[in-house]
Amino acid sequence: MARTERYAMACRTFIDVVSNVRNDQWDAPGLGVWNVRSLTGHTARAVITVIDYLDLDPAAQIDMPTAGDYYGQIYLAYTNPEAIAKRGVEAGVALGADPVAAITVLVERALALLADQPSDRLVSLGGMGIPIDEYLKTRVFELVVHTMDLARATGQTADFAPELIESAASLAAGIAARKGDGEQVLMSLTGREPLPPGFSVV
Repeated sequence: MARTERYAMACRTFIDVVSNVRNDQWDAPGLGVWNVRSLTGHTARAVITVIDYLDLDPAAQIDMPTAGDYYGQIYLAYTNPEAIAKRGVEAGVALGADPVAAITVLVERALALLADQPSDRLVSLGGMGIPIDEYLKTRVFELVVHTMDLARATGQTADFAPELIESAASLAAGIAARKGDGEQVLMSLTGREPLPPGFSVV
C-alpha cells in the first residue's frame, strides 16, 4: 500500500465520523477533560502536525528509526498532558462553525504536501529526524484511536479498514514493549490474564 494511502483512508474515516456529529453534541463530554469539539480538535492535530512539520526543512539524520521510537523518545518522554489538553481545546475552537469543511481543507493540504515528498524525506521533530513513512504511522495511530473515541462519544461506529486497525494495534504493542509492558499486553491479547484497570500504552 502506498505510504500515504493508509493515512488518507484514516483521514476519510475521521471526516465521516465528524460529519455525523449532531449540532447538540459539540459541547457534550468527549474524552477526559475534552468535550466533543475539543476531542475533534485534538484528532485534527494528526493532520495539522503533518502540515506544520512538512513546511519545515527536512532533518539531516535519523534519530528515531521507527514510529515506536517516536513514542519512546519524544511522546512518552516529553509529553505534557496539560499542554496537550490545551492544544486540543484551541484546535477545536479553530475549526469554527463548520468543522467538517475546516478538516477537509486541512486534509487536502496535508495530502498535497505528502504527494510532493521524496521517499527518503526525514521529518524533523524538534530537531530529531524520523523517516516520513514512520512518522505517518504515528499519525494513523492517532487518527484511528481518537476517531474511535469520537465515535463512541457521539453514539457512532468508526468504520476503519482492517489494515488500519492492524497498524494501530501493532504500534500500540510496540510501544508497550518499549515501556516494559510487552509481556503483560501479550498475555492479555492471548487470553492469559486481564490488563489492570486504567492501563494504557500512551
